[in-house]
Amino acid sequence: MRINQYSVSVMEIMIEDEEEFLRFVRPKLPLLKGYLLNLKGDVTPKIEDFLQAHGLQYIKNTEISTIRHAKRSKNSVEVYDRIIRSGEEINTHNSVICLRKVNDGALIRTVSNFIAIGRVDGTIEANGDFLIFKKGPKGKIIFHNMILDDLVEGRVYKIHLENNEIIIEEIKEENGNNIFDN
Repeated sequence: MRINQYSVSVMEIMIEDEEEFLRFVRPKLPLLKGYLLNLKGDVTPKIEDFLQAHGLQYIKNTEISTIRHAKRSKNSVEVYDRIIRSGEEINTHNSVICLRKVNDGALIRTVSNFIAIGRVDGTIEANGDFLIFKKGPKGKIIFHNMILDDLVEGRVYKIHLENNEIIIEEIKEENGNNIFDN
């Protein structure tokens, strides 16, 4: 017997309108290739043909049990006034503020918010209300299980949820300069 174990990122999508689904998926094709799509609702032959033509992996109307995150305290914050080193892993339910760099190979995972004053070259996984950071060339940013690496680079960003949609905003000073560049 041979066993392989994989960690899979699943995106569940409820389809109510074929054209609306296709309009949603088309611009996100490169991002969605990293997910197993769990399609619920009206999965038409046109949708299946489209997904197969673009090499997207999917399952239909499947119930997947998920692990729910523990409830987070809204007032708990962990502040790190040091470089987060390669190989270091921080797992917390609290919000995290990093005042210095997050090195390549470091991992910070929080079910709450994340703010970095220094550059992020490590991996950040956050499931809170927002992230504020400057991503370096090696950084990996995951917000609510959505990999955002190709959407942010080298500038300061605020990422937050608005009406269940991920919003990415570049943060600049009034004079147009990128903050944290001093």
